[in-house]
Amino acid sequence: MLNWLNDNIIWGAPMLIIYLLAGAVFSVKLKFGQITRLGEVFKRTLFSKEKGKTDNKNLSPLQTLTSALATTLGTGNIVAVGSAVAIGGAGAVFWMLVSAFLGMATCYGENVLGMKYRQRREDGSWFGGAFHYISAAFGSVKAGKLYAFFCLAASIGIGNMTQINAMSGSLNSAFGIPTFVSGLVAAVLLLWLIFGGVKLFGRVTEKVIPIISLIYVLGCFGVIFINISNLPQAFLRIFKEAFDFRAVSGGFFGSAMMAGMSWGVRRGIFSNEAGLGSSVMLNSATSSEDEEKQGLWAMLQVFFDTIVMCTLTAVTLLVTGADKIAEDGISNAVYAFQCVFGDFSSGFVAIAITVFAVTTAAGWSVYGSNSLEYLTGGKGKSVFLVIFAAATVVGATMKIELVWQLSDLLNGLMAIPNLPAMLILSREVRDFHRVNSAKSFIRKKHIFGQF
Repeated sequence: MLNWLNDNIIWGAPMLIIYLLAGAVFSVKLKFGQITRLGEVFKRTLFSKEKGKTDNKNLSPLQTLTSALATTLGTGNIVAVGSAVAIGGAGAVFWMLVSAFLGMATCYGENVLGMKYRQRREDGSWFGGAFHYISAAFGSVKAGKLYAFFCLAASIGIGNMTQINAMSGSLNSAFGIPTFVSGLVAAVLLLWLIFGGVKLFGRVTEKVIPIISLIYVLGCFGVIFINISNLPQAFLRIFKEAFDFRAVSGGFFGSAMMAGMSWGVRRGIFSNEAGLGSSVMLNSATSSEDEEKQGLWAMLQVFFDTIVMCTLTAVTLLVTGADKIAEDGISNAVYAFQCVFGDFSSGFVAIAITVFAVTTAAGWSVYGSNSLEYLTGGKGKSVFLVIFAAATVVGATMKIELVWQLSDLLNGLMAIPNLPAMLILSREVRDFHRVNSAKSFIRKKHIFGQF
């Protein structure tokens, strides 16, 4: 039932069109800032002198990036990419990149709106989330609460059980650790991160995410370099299968192209969360007052998560032929690294998935608790966080197929109120972008005028 619902309704042709259309609309309104302003994105974020500036209550801009990346870098970059390529074919990579390119504009829009509509708590910290601008767009608090309910449920599904399930499976395969034990250890780590607050989470991710990401990227480059002769064929497969209209048995909408599009888009969104509105909660928790700059940080998040990390994973699988090994994603990744690094690879993949999975789950605990705060005014947050940590044990021992089906369903449900609200408010994003683009032009003119 869940599988049918996901394939035909939640991730059927109409919803795929809405996802891509929303990204196209914001790309046009932003005059394709993903390309025209890419240099400025890096200059005003990673190379900004203010990237580490913060206060005692909120995150620094850099910490919002690493925290948001912590919630997206995980099973989506390794397991989800592996399953997408195995089931949807190499063409899924092309559609994953298309959704990410358009998603950079979508993510910019939702985070600019998130900054504009965020609210200040009594203790001085910022309280933001898509539910604020969704309520404003529809003129009804009920619309915002519907989104908050979907996000609350998704935090336990996509944000918790999916991550921990992949972690426990990889640790069991690599080291023989029982899945139940992995779940218990993850619960303890989550309790430490969760009750340490968003500031602790930001400090941890600021140090851990860059290191583990760099190690993983170097590993992928190592595999690709050793198999460099297979690289042209890998890219040929990506573009050829992206537009393959041949019928496939049991496929989506009857063609290999639609199968690749469906899996590419859904797994791309699973990884970078563009269009779901979830990253708004961490990005709007920044001490920065610059809405424009925070939107650029959000664009960078999608760029690094999918266009860099997911693409590297996919190419690593394709050049080694690992995409044909299995459909669970983990086995594919292990096989790809084993082709170069031998038996060490199983442990390497398991450790990478573990770090990404725990930080992703911790980030989603923020999403869940913020959603509950919007629904109840803050009542029951401590109880929810304990339940959230305990859910890791359940997720660690569940069947992987059921976990992924639930995650796909909850992902789609979050987008249903978020994307229409964004389109309603798209003029605000466009006007905001025009003003700041003009300011950016004046800044550049002033700089060049000094020479």
